[in-house]
Amino acid sequence: TPAASPAPAPKASSKPRVDTFSAAPTGRAQNTVLRSLAKDSTFEPFLAKPSAGAAPKLKFDGLEHLNPRRAAVDKALSTGGPVPFTNTDGKTEQVSVERIATPLLGGAIYSVTVGDDTFNVSIAKGAQVDHEAVLAQIIDAYSETPEDLRGALESVSVRGEKGPDGAAATAGDGHITFYDNATHVTADIFHHEMGHLIGRQVENANDSVLSGVIERLKGEPPPIPDGWAEAAAADGNHLNDYTEGSFEKSGNYTEDFAEAWSEYMRALDGGPKALAQFELQYPGRSEILKDLYPPA
Repeated sequence: TPAASPAPAPKASSKPRVDTFSAAPTGRAQNTVLRSLAKDSTFEPFLAKPSAGAAPKLKFDGLEHLNPRRAAVDKALSTGGPVPFTNTDGKTEQVSVERIATPLLGGAIYSVTVGDDTFNVSIAKGAQVDHEAVLAQIIDAYSETPEDLRGALESVSVRGEKGPDGAAATAGDGHITFYDNATHVTADIFHHEMGHLIGRQVENANDSVLSGVIERLKGEPPPIPDGWAEAAAADGNHLNDYTEGSFEKSGNYTEDFAEAWSEYMRALDGGPKALAQFELQYPGRSEILKDLYPPA
């Protein structure tokens, strides 16, 4: 008996709300096979301000720092000019960071330029965080994003309160918001949220004049590339319990693409073996991801 062809991808049961796409709660099950093959994240886990009486930070050329990336942010802020910033992948780019505003309610807004791309980072008054450390984390993850896709991000907010429904972060309309005092500003979660923005950017780029008119009348489709739903259905699996639950609830692959983008970025960091394992598990998805960001 010939094998049955893959079932067609279900259509979205409702219009996704762009402003509420969110990362899974931090306790979600991860793809343990890929995680064991990929390198551990080298992002610093502690971004909150040290409590009174805490051990003093190390000094380097008169600047407080937690690592060389934080030192680069310190230097960029103090000199006002571009400085070399080497990310955790070993790639060096020119980075500028300027504090451009102090809102009436407190906090700070920074303009960040990485290479030729600029975005803003706002840190709320109630967020008890080390500003330079948070900026270094965000710049580090952003600098891993392919240059032709960086324009999907316009701004980042860091807030002190818990996220809606326990979300670590949310994304939409070119904006990412991190909650809970930047506890979740990690490479994985940044790339997940960036995946939502990239998905919308790519979906919009694929629009024809006719489809653009239809979307204005009926609402935008999920922020995923053309063919993603079919590729995911053909792969016949989910990335983890979180994406499976999201699909069962919404009927669309919005979270699937964002999580796949994050996992793909981790697989690229993990080297050929991790990337090969990812491609083996998700062959259909991999073809689309490699088209968006070809491996070196």
